[in-house]
Amino acid sequence: MSFRAYDLYNLVNDFGQELTLKKLTTEGSYDPTSGSVSGSATTNYPITGYFYNYDTMSADQIVSGRRKCLISSVGLSAAPDEDDILSGNGDDVTIGSVTTIFSAGTALCYICHVEE
Repeated sequence: MSFRAYDLYNLVNDFGQELTLKKLTTEGSYDPTSGSVSGSATTNYPITGYFYNYDTMSADQIVSGRRKCLISSVGLSAAPDEDDILSGNGDDVTIGSVTTIFSAGTALCYICHVEE
């Protein structure tokens, strides 16, 4: 099934939920003696997102804990990237890849492949 960019935008606005996009803003430094990273920091951004499952017609794509999240780019102050974290409803998922959906040359929404 295919959607127009505006249909995806409306899907997020009508059925999306408030989430937090957590972006790593400072990588920190690695201490080889302790094996830990110190000095890293994250910045939180409020977003609206809609989670959905992979295509149920392709059983080979379904893997436990993996799904997609559609994020509206309207009013978003930071775009999602790989390894960012989406948090909401007591659940944190990591973004594996991001596809940007454009309409007339403007980013309208992002499709994020996420996993727990």
